[in-house]
Amino acid sequence: MAEMVVIFGNEPIEAKVALCPVCQRPGQKVNQRTVRNLLKQAVNGSIADADYFICLSRECPTSYYAKEGISFNKEDLTVPIWFKEESPSPICYCKDVTDEEILDHVVNKQCCTNIEEIQAHTGANTGKECATKNPTGR
Repeated sequence: MAEMVVIFGNEPIEAKVALCPVCQRPGQKVNQRTVRNLLKQAVNGSIADADYFICLSRECPTSYYAKEGISFNKEDLTVPIWFKEESPSPICYCKDVTDEEILDHVVNKQCCTNIEEIQAHTGANTGKECATKNPTGR
């Protein structure tokens, strides 16, 4: 599996981000604990001790992959990946808040004009389980 090479000035620098084996775009490193917690039981045994990445391409069916040739698809996860799905999509996995719920509070109910009000009305971004519930681990 290829790694991304970044050019700064005239110097190529090899990045520590592996490219997705399907779309060949760089991903984002994800803690193995996150991957282990979000994979369906049927494929959970396929997890090896490796560095995992989440594919950041909206169009690509890959969810997680590792340099060792291991990869999983969106369907292998117990939750949808927010940026790979149509609305309604999860915004806060800990509190089960979707983009539609936030939009409803901002546009229809007109009760929220800032992040603090959105948090107070929906609970979004107030949980502490991102590492095990959010596909990016954040």
